[in-house]
Amino acid sequence: MTWALILAALWVLANLAASYAPLALSERISPGRLPVELLARGEARRVRFYVGETVASYAFSAWAPPWTVVIFNRRFFARATPELLRFVVAHELGHAAAGHHILRWVAVVSGAALLPAVRRALARQEDSADAYATRLTGFKKEFFEQLK
Repeated sequence: MTWALILAALWVLANLAASYAPLALSERISPGRLPVELLARGEARRVRFYVGETVASYAFSAWAPPWTVVIFNRRFFARATPELLRFVVAHELGHAAAGHHILRWVAVVSGAALLPAVRRALARQEDSADAYATRLTGFKKEFFEQLK
């Protein structure tokens, strides 16, 4: 029993540490380069934005306690229109407001993400964040060719 608890604790700690790994190769984005009206929202206090070399086409986000971190692909960030950047930032704020990153992290670490019902629920989080971004920006995801 003791070994099982120790292994479980090590598993959780290793996964927490892995959340910070992408930050080692990324640079924090100064707030002046992001939509100020979105950064003024309450949920933005728990979100940190970075830019780096990522395999993601435009950005990815994760839970790195106590924050949600968003890492933009460097080329995407350099070329994104202000409207596109507003939409993506609002989308990530939608995830933060709903606690999606924490739920996703727990699902992955616990192994629950292997269950089809949980995978469907995690996929619906993207639709929820898109709807949140549409409410904040007035744009729909389909408006942006880069996000298709």
